[in-house]
Amino acid sequence: MELLQEKLDVIQKKRSNLFNWRGQFTPEFVEYLLGYFAKAGDLVIDPFSGSGTVLQESAKMNTCAEGFEINPSAYAMSKFFTFSNLSMEQRFELFNTFELKLNDCLRFIDNEEKIYQNYSDYRQAYSNLINFGKLFQFQLDKLEKILLLNILFLSERDKNLTVKQSLGKSLYYIKNALLALPSTNAKIRANLLDAREIHQQIREQADLILTSPPYINVFNYHQNYRGLVEIFNFDVLKIANSEFGSNRKNRGNRFKTVVQYCLDMEEAIRSFWGVLKPNATLIMVLGRQSNVRNTAFYNGKIVMDILEQVGGFEQANLLERKFTNKFGNNIKEDILIYKKISQL
Repeated sequence: MELLQEKLDVIQKKRSNLFNWRGQFTPEFVEYLLGYFAKAGDLVIDPFSGSGTVLQESAKMNTCAEGFEINPSAYAMSKFFTFSNLSMEQRFELFNTFELKLNDCLRFIDNEEKIYQNYSDYRQAYSNLINFGKLFQFQLDKLEKILLLNILFLSERDKNLTVKQSLGKSLYYIKNALLALPSTNAKIRANLLDAREIHQQIREQADLILTSPPYINVFNYHQNYRGLVEIFNFDVLKIANSEFGSNRKNRGNRFKTVVQYCLDMEEAIRSFWGVLKPNATLIMVLGRQSNVRNTAFYNGKIVMDILEQVGGFEQANLLERKFTNKFGNNIKEDILIYKKISQL
């Protein structure tokens, strides 16, 4: 059976991602690929798990999945889907305890305190939200902090609301999302770990890697919700220098980001090889073109060249998908499908 183009392109899009993360997978696209490539008892890995779409769809299909993220804000989103392993009773208990603590803390917040103030500096503009997060986090356990982080991320968008209004709105959204998560006995895990190091944690256990790696020079992901994750003592600038093809590390010469990207991707591919079982499948989805100083670079072609040089993989298929993004731009992505075949 061949993969259907209309399914790859998600012509009939009916579902949206729970969280906002640039470059994230479309749920139906992941659902289709998992239905085609994964079977009962498989372990699916996403080394760049982003907002957790692969974890979400794997949980729906009762398939074990593990995601990895270097970015703490994306990790918090991915971690949310591990709550699929909680019973409904456990979810209610988690949420109700969190809600009681939140309401108790909100008593000390002025009713007129705004989420956003008109300052150019992010931390100053969102100082009320940041200060609330700093105050509240000390009352929470690890699971409750995952709820808090995702609530703070949601509230960042509510520029016209008060802190109390926005947090109440975000709390309601998270409650509905938590209770609507699929229930599964298949283990769903999320890890704060660099994709280049995942072979140190999993060794020849994965049946499928399904992921969308970063593209050359597209997003500085470390800037997403930066002021909020720093509340929890994450070193965001250290993470920035570790991003694939780091823009921050190569400010002096942007073309060095391309060289750095190739080195980073080679290291990741070697790690992927160590994670996969013999004859297992690797699927990477990449935006076709990136531009550095008005010079075009083709992500899929670059990664295919790296795969050929690294060895240990054989190309099984090369597909594309196309869609229109929220800005009205027509986007093409390459879908690279490889099999692990031999020693490196």
